[in-house]
Amino acid sequence: MWRCRLVDLMDRLVPLKAWRGYLIVRHRERCPRCLARLASREEALRFLVRSEDVAPSLNLWPRLRRALAGGTRATESAAAVSSFVWRRAFAAAGAILLAIFGLWLLRSGISVRTDRTAAEASQDSRFKLNYIRIGGEPATAYIYQSKGTDMIVVWAERNP
Repeated sequence: MWRCRLVDLMDRLVPLKAWRGYLIVRHRERCPRCLARLASREEALRFLVRSEDVAPSLNLWPRLRRALAGGTRATESAAAVSSFVWRRAFAAAGAILLAIFGLWLLRSGISVRTDRTAAEASQDSRFKLNYIRIGGEPATAYIYQSKGTDMIVVWAERNP
C-alpha cells in the first residue's frame, strides 16, 4: 500500500507524460490494489455518449467542425499546459537550489569544532585550560568554539 501512495505522490510531483506512462506500465498495470480501483468496462460505458443516444434533431458535427477549424483554443490550451509544466519545473529547481544554498550557509556560518580536546585547545594563545576535575578526579574536557564568535564552551566528563 505504501508503494501505491509513493507512486501517486511521484505522479503528482512530476506531471510529465513520459513519466506517467512509465508509472502506469511499471506499477499500475501489475498492482492488484491499483487495478481494483479502476472502473470496470460497464462503469466506463455509462460515461460515454454514443451517436444513437443524442437526439436526431440536434446536429452537433457541423458546429464541432467549425470550432475545430478555428483551432486557436486548442493551441492556446496546449501552450498553457506546457507553460504550467515548465513553471513547475523551474519552481522545483529553484526550491532545490535555495535548500542547497541554505544548507551551505548553515554549514559555513555555524560550524562547531567538536574534535578538539583540552590539550589542543591549550595550545591556542587565546584560551588556556590547565586542568579540570570532577569529584576530585581528573576529567576529560571538550572545547567548543563557533566560528566568528568569541564564545568558548567547555564540556567536562568523568574519565571511564
